[in-house]
Amino acid sequence: MNRQQPYELQVIIASGPEALDRAVLGFAFAVSAATSGVNVTIILTLKGMVWAEKNIPEADQAVNGFQSVRSYMDILEDNGAVFRLCSSCVEDSFTLPDDNRYTATIGSCVGLTEVAIKTTNGNTQTVVF
Repeated sequence: MNRQQPYELQVIIASGPEALDRAVLGFAFAVSAATSGVNVTIILTLKGMVWAEKNIPEADQAVNGFQSVRSYMDILEDNGAVFRLCSSCVEDSFTLPDDNRYTATIGSCVGLTEVAIKTTNGNTQTVVF
């Protein structure tokens, strides 16, 4: 029996508050996929790592008719999306505490090798914002 695998999407958010419109577009894109039944993984890297933390004022700002990053993150979690942090960025700037520091449930860290392997497996697409 030939069973079709579900589509998977990796959305890499590398943009932080200085490029709020780009980050919001990435999260909106991820929401569109997740609410359509696509398995979505959000990878926060570089300046995009900031969206994982609480108390980021820009996370509550809407942009040009789009909702806020925080709203999109809530929708993504409600639709089963997985949030992961870049392992190199974590080593450089963060630790993963157990203390409720993050706005989303962070599944784990991910390295570029894993991202590349998933991208080339045929069922996973990757976009960067």
